[in-house]
This record gives sequence, structure tokens and C-alpha cells, in this order.
Amino acid sequence: MNKTISVGFLSLLLLSGSAWATPSKLMRIPATDVQPYGTFHLNIENNTTMFRQQAIGGHADATTFGLTAGFLDMETFQIEGGIDVREPTDYPISFNAKAATTEAAFGQWGPILAVGAYDVGTDKLKNDYNIVYGEASKTISFLGRFTVGYYTGNADMLKDVRGASDNHGLLFGFDRRMPEVNEKLWFGIDYMAGRSIYGAVTFGIGWSFSEKATLVIGYVRYNEEAIARANVMTWQAHFDF
Repeated sequence: MNKTISVGFLSLLLLSGSAWATPSKLMRIPATDVQPYGTFHLNIENNTTMFRQQAIGGHADATTFGLTAGFLDMETFQIEGGIDVREPTDYPISFNAKAATTEAAFGQWGPILAVGAYDVGTDKLKNDYNIVYGEASKTISFLGRFTVGYYTGNADMLKDVRGASDNHGLLFGFDRRMPEVNEKLWFGIDYMAGRSIYGAVTFGIGWSFSEKATLVIGYVRYNEEAIARANVMTWQAHFDF
């Protein structure tokens, strides 16, 4: 994403008068969900290896603290935006925004469409990954929700293990509530193409302790494990208020 687009997204967030965060997502890829107008979402996420010595790739990534809010109240169209803080890092601040249709936009049989950007960083060639994406999703009866999309990002930042640019590709996702087991149980899996640090297959389960608190635990299998040193477990806590 060029500088003009980056500034545009930052301006959208700042002019709205509030702070926002990590985009509503499945496991790692964005979902077509949008935070409802006037509500906030706090996300705390950490990725870490388990039972692996540091000498052979054991590590923990910086923890992400995100605050997201919805700021448009329309029957067929919604917008959310956010700010993420990743610590400990030298360049912790990044932004995101998303616009999506609602279920009412195309009727009962229509898809939900979303466009957005995330990891729009504040420091050139440090954290400006600048992922831009478009997605469509459709819930099919009892089977669950299917998501498909495409993304592109900063070619100078999204590179494979050899240092070659790898900054675009397909997005796929599937998620479903599991009422056969328990109404509070959720399952999700998603895929992001490419062999940069973003490319991975991720799957996991979530448990809703209440309408406002959910814990998600999953596993991230990178398309190129060497780019991240090792595959990791992901731990995500979500709070709505």
C-alpha cells in the first residue's frame, strides 16, 4: 500500500474521534463480521511455541492488544476500525479499518461482502505491512459459514524466507457454532496463501463464557515454517463492551 492510502486509513480512524483495533476475524484472516455500532471489542492475542527448546525454534511473539469499535449504523452497511499495540516491539502501533454489507443488503440468499485493511503501520519498512483485502462469506444452513477472499500487501515487507517479495494471495475460511456439543462451542479454520510471515493454515476452537467474553485456542501452521522459526499455538481472549 502506498503512502497516500496509508494516510487515508489513518485519517479515517482519527477523524472519527475514537480509537479502534484488531479487525474482527476468524483465526488469523479477517472475517466479514463488523463490530456493531456504538460497541467496543478488546482483543488480547499471543502466539507461542509449546514444549520446544529455544535452540530449535522455541519462542513467543509479541502480545497484541487491540481495541475495535463500530461507528456506522445503517441497515445494509457497517464500518469498524481499530488500533493495535504489539509489545514488546520497537514499533508497536498499527491501524485497521473494515467496511461490510449486512445480511439485509442482498436478501436471504445473498452473500456478505467486506473490504478493509489491517496492519497499517506507522513506521516505513518497520511495521507497514499494509494488508488490503476483499472477502465474501455465506452461511449455508447447518453446514456453517464459508469465506473466500484475496489480499495484497507491502511488497517491501511481505517476503519469503529467501527475501523475495510474496505479498498477495487467496484467503479461505470456515467457521461454525457447534450446538451438537454445546451452544458455547465454536470451531474455525482459515488459510492465507503465500510464504511470508502471514501465510499459514490456522485452526482452533472457541468457548463463550458469556455473551461478552470468549477464549479461542488454536494452532498456526505456517506455509513456510522457517520464516517464523516454528509453528505456534495461538491464544486469543475477546471481550465486548
